[in-house]
Amino acid sequence: MSKPFKLGFIIGFILGVAVAFMLDFAFRDSLGGTWFDAVSQDLSRIMGKEIPKDSPLVFIGVTTVIMFIGLIGGLLGGIAAKIVFDFLNSLDT
Repeated sequence: MSKPFKLGFIIGFILGVAVAFMLDFAFRDSLGGTWFDAVSQDLSRIMGKEIPKDSPLVFIGVTTVIMFIGLIGGLLGGIAAKIVFDFLNSLDT
């Protein structure tokens, strides 16, 4: 991996996670809950019994979802940084 891709990945990951938390904070009342509510409801449907929001299983689920969002943001940031870096290098020659 090149240095621009790594830098873009780190920045994209941080921004992806930050946007996920900001959306959770901004729309918690209008969309009907937080990430914890959504994961708790989904796990309750899958398992057929009520899973409380403070369950460790819900925490693992929320962490997995947030990390997946960060991974997608990191990949997009890395690709974008690589494209910009290659474009700017092509202008020199």
